[in-house]
Amino acid sequence: MSEIIIIDLPKPHGKIKGCWYNGYPIHSGQTKESLNYATLYANQNKIIPDQKKLRTDFANFKKILKKAGFKLHILPFPEELNQINNLHHDAVFIRDAGLLFKDMWIKARFSAKDRQIEADVHAKIISEKFAKKIVNLPKGAYLEFGEVFYLKTKNRTIYFGGLSRSNKKGHDFVKSIINPDQYCLIKSNGYHLDTVFSPILNKNNVLTAFLIAKNMIFPESLKKLALFQVDLITVDPIDSSGEDGQLGDYAINTLLAPGIMANCSKFQTKHIEQKLKKMEIQRYISPLTYFRFAGGSYHCLTNEIYS
Repeated sequence: MSEIIIIDLPKPHGKIKGCWYNGYPIHSGQTKESLNYATLYANQNKIIPDQKKLRTDFANFKKILKKAGFKLHILPFPEELNQINNLHHDAVFIRDAGLLFKDMWIKARFSAKDRQIEADVHAKIISEKFAKKIVNLPKGAYLEFGEVFYLKTKNRTIYFGGLSRSNKKGHDFVKSIINPDQYCLIKSNGYHLDTVFSPILNKNNVLTAFLIAKNMIFPESLKKLALFQVDLITVDPIDSSGEDGQLGDYAINTLLAPGIMANCSKFQTKHIEQKLKKMEIQRYISPLTYFRFAGGSYHCLTNEIYS
């Protein structure tokens, strides 16, 4: 059974009405590619979440993960990140803040500076909760873990790293700790790798395919992925971040386990659901209506425990 960490939603109090109750903060890292298009879209269209719908979706999200067989460790939203003078973050996206590996919590260093407080606060909570040692990245290294997929498959371990809000120095440091069998860095126009890319593991825990937003991934990185000699399945922009002023639904932002894929909607790209069925991938779907305007979904809201 795969174990994952989830941060619960912030509780309303005083003037604070809930998660993103006053709109979505716009974040960007150090590169043009690192802008979160979803939050820009939400701001331009003055979108404010319906808190009742947001809470209902989140409750159903937790139920569907339990149904899929995941063991959940649900941590309370940290009080210090739910104060009126400290809301310019996306702290419910626990994925981005670090990686729990054996006896360590490898702490993120955000290139999106306003989000660094998430890494600081979550590291302390997780260190205490799980009795883990906090490991900091070296000077000049940046890594937000929405840029990372670490797979422990039947016959190998594989590390995929994105280069939009993270740099090679950050990934190389994590590589030196976890020592994967294969290591692949990918450059894309997605602010995090998990908005444009997802591996697929079959029921035997073998890497069998990649879902890719091909229009968002650089040609040299597509060549790297082709070397894995698995099926490259292209999703239309609507299943990623969208295009031409239309926001996508981030269906590509998936939580994976062998033979399992959980996400926020069926893929609208033709034939993908049929391909997944043919691969015998069990699908677990529940909408996350207002999370897409923050640019995140199932992968962003979860964080695996690697023992």
